[in-house]
Amino acid sequence: MTLAEVSEIFRYWEGNPPSHLLLQAIARLLGWQPPASSIASPRMMPETTLDALTAMPPPGLAVAPATQIAMPPPILDPAALRTRNRARRD
Repeated sequence: MTLAEVSEIFRYWEGNPPSHLLLQAIARLLGWQPPASSIASPRMMPETTLDALTAMPPPGLAVAPATQIAMPPPILDPAALRTRNRARRD
């Protein structure tokens, strides 16, 4: 999924939040907490404040610190790019 596609989904969710997430947020604001056995990680601990709920990353979105991004650095030298493309062509 591209960043543009993710952005479209998040924009759609702003106006039309998924009903299960909306219901879960309302339930947590009213004091409901899931059983301890259903909590997958410390990051998923139930919070009862609206600020804490809005600060959480969306479910299913992988969040990693910028120092751990698994992408190689960009090659900005045109000569190096031409050499690499010629090697791929041959």
